[in-house]
Amino acid sequence: MTFVRSIKNMVAHTNKQPLTIMSVALIAVVALLPACSTVSVNKQTSAKTITAQRGNIVTGKNLSSDTASALLSAGLNEQACMQQFDLCLTQLTDSILNQHYRSALAIFAELHYAKARQLADSQDCRNALARPPLDPYYANAPLSEAESQSQEQNTSRCVTDYQARLFDAIKSSYTYLFYDSLTHDFEGADQEKNAYTPNRIPSDIDIQTQDIYNAASNDVITQLYRSTNGSEKRMGDVKVDYLPTTATNLINDKQAAIANPSPLKGKTVDQVKVMKVQVDDYDLGIYLPNENNYLQNAHKQTSALADLVSTYELRLSGLNSISKRPGLGISLVASLDDRYTTTIRQLLVSSLSGRLANEKSDSNVDNADPSTRIYPTGHLLLTGLIQPSGDSVLEVLSSRKLDIHLYNPYRSESVNLLNNDYPLAANFSAGYGLWLSENQLDGVGYLNLITRQPEERLPKLFMLEPYDPDKRVLIMLHGLASSPATWVNLTNDILNDDKLRDNYQVWQIFYPTNLPILENRYQIQRLIETTYQQTDPKSQNRASENSVIISHSMGALIARMMLSDDNLANNLDKLDDEDLLSGSEKRRVRDALKASFTENKLQERFELKALPQVDTAVFLSAPFRGTDYADRWFTRALRRIVYLPVGLVKTVTDNLATIATQGELAQNPLGALYLQNGASQLSDKSSFIQLTKDIAINDRVTYHSIIANNDVDITQGLAQMQPNGAKVDLSQAVEEDPTDDTNNAANTSAIPAEPLVAAVTVNSDISQALTERLSDGIVPYTSAHLEGATSETIISGGHSIQTNPQTILTLRRILHKQLQE
Repeated sequence: MTFVRSIKNMVAHTNKQPLTIMSVALIAVVALLPACSTVSVNKQTSAKTITAQRGNIVTGKNLSSDTASALLSAGLNEQACMQQFDLCLTQLTDSILNQHYRSALAIFAELHYAKARQLADSQDCRNALARPPLDPYYANAPLSEAESQSQEQNTSRCVTDYQARLFDAIKSSYTYLFYDSLTHDFEGADQEKNAYTPNRIPSDIDIQTQDIYNAASNDVITQLYRSTNGSEKRMGDVKVDYLPTTATNLINDKQAAIANPSPLKGKTVDQVKVMKVQVDDYDLGIYLPNENNYLQNAHKQTSALADLVSTYELRLSGLNSISKRPGLGISLVASLDDRYTTTIRQLLVSSLSGRLANEKSDSNVDNADPSTRIYPTGHLLLTGLIQPSGDSVLEVLSSRKLDIHLYNPYRSESVNLLNNDYPLAANFSAGYGLWLSENQLDGVGYLNLITRQPEERLPKLFMLEPYDPDKRVLIMLHGLASSPATWVNLTNDILNDDKLRDNYQVWQIFYPTNLPILENRYQIQRLIETTYQQTDPKSQNRASENSVIISHSMGALIARMMLSDDNLANNLDKLDDEDLLSGSEKRRVRDALKASFTENKLQERFELKALPQVDTAVFLSAPFRGTDYADRWFTRALRRIVYLPVGLVKTVTDNLATIATQGELAQNPLGALYLQNGASQLSDKSSFIQLTKDIAINDRVTYHSIIANNDVDITQGLAQMQPNGAKVDLSQAVEEDPTDDTNNAANTSAIPAEPLVAAVTVNSDISQALTERLSDGIVPYTSAHLEGATSETIISGGHSIQTNPQTILTLRRILHKQLQE
């Protein structure tokens, strides 16, 4: 009655003040209605929806939508689940009533990894990484004995739990990924087997679970390495047992590092067990490829490994693309402690100290051992894979034994798991990117040109991957004041091309461009010949034939000489006939050269012999007949600060060094061959160009020319003459005149602006009609053109066309064609 009376009074009062009361009532109703609603619909972009569907604990801080839904359906709170993890897993298991056991494995894998991440961020586990305080009287003074003991117990418990969660994440995700290949030995497996399973495509859950498997494997492998080398203690109690790997067959000398043989019987792709590691109650087996460069790190006392880093932890910038192979496993880079590095600071210190100390070396330029300047890759690529033991679902999930396999991704493209082949993941740009980042090659290339240097600074050869006897060799030679860094885009594109990566291995030459070009040719050829001899003494490998040389500018002059059989000594009289030298001067120069390099060594410098391993060459912007650019006032001024290496001048006898310093001989044609720096010898008036401009290339060598042209109109005209050989430049949009009504977006009938031509392949008839008007701004076409070239391509651009996308595409076409022939 009270309730009814209250309602009546409310109605009567409402009739007296209808407007005010009704307004209040409506507002209250409007406010309360949304509170009664449990579902609302808002629009969002498809990108946000896809991101939410595909994200998980690996890519962000939140669980995937499937795992979060599973927890909600079981009445579990995520935070409470992390606090009482084992109880949470029990309750979640009880809540899964359907027969889709595979999807449940994905949920458990993510929860295990989420718990591992939470533990890693906890203070107890972070204490494992803590170092003793520097100042015991500061705020972080040591704990008391009781406090320290309690902290150690908590840390040990946390670390043990952390690694257990990682192993469980690996086992659960592995079981999910290979569910169909494992025996189903759990309760209810028969019912699941009889259930209809339609053909399916990879789902978001598949990708998420593979991410969890890779992320957990990454944490285990990298932290296991850090634990064994003492840099971290997050893996708890680790005991390592190094296994014998027939040490008598394992060669640690320089030649073995270059040739990279298989120390043990079998194939290079075979996996060799090198280590047993015990982490609490888990037994881990470590396997490496059957290659010298990898097995040399199998023993603690002989290990050359300085660091092991996951590509998950690397951000590569400055590359035009990242060369990757999708697949199973994680990409790693092992850095060797004896790898060669060079920086601007090192070069300056070396140059300055040599000048201040006025050092005199007993070593001779000619007798420097080339093998000491061959550098195998200092960054080994690895693909890591963790395989729990067991052939059934329950065996894998309960396993305490896991094998860690580390593969060479260049040679191992797939792995067999449970009688099925799966592709191996790889990041081929990682090692190359690390090498470039820690070697300041561009700066060093410039300083090599203008600083006084000791005689030991001779050409070097860098192998960008472990030697492979079954892959052809691609040799790259840079130009003046440059370095191997000039080939960064080309090299990376080759790594990104499956066909080229599988069939070519790159050797890059780094040489000081201030050396006389004849001496550089001699030293570089000795270096290349020594590398072939050390890697394949019997010349029976595929790598010892069908090699290719790609060269730019000055490097092209050197490359052509290495592919010729001419004897330059026969042409010396041509220089003499110009009557620029008196008889006494001729004798002085020749006697000085003979005294500097013995008669035979002098002959080797002038008598050319084509590299037998090379059958293809590509020349880029090559000044075969020199350039007048080297004689312009500003380049002449720059040439004055280019120094010959002090050691080389000393080698040409003290008497000749004195003459060279006084400038009496360097201006004479014969003396200029060895007493004029490389930059000066590019002049079309130099003795070197007069001596070498007409040398012939061995008939068995196929060669191509790529020539730059900085005159757009000429390139357009060539394209009209040979439309089938033209490539349109779509690397950038054509600039349009905003005041031109024909370019108005509303004018659909307007003719679009004509794009520029990026490259034109010309035939021999047209090439004969081209004049000096065609030039890259430094080298005229008439100097770069070579009769007899298999192809000649004109690229629109300046002298440094080695970075031009059309140049790189042309080079890739040439390499693909060579593989077909």
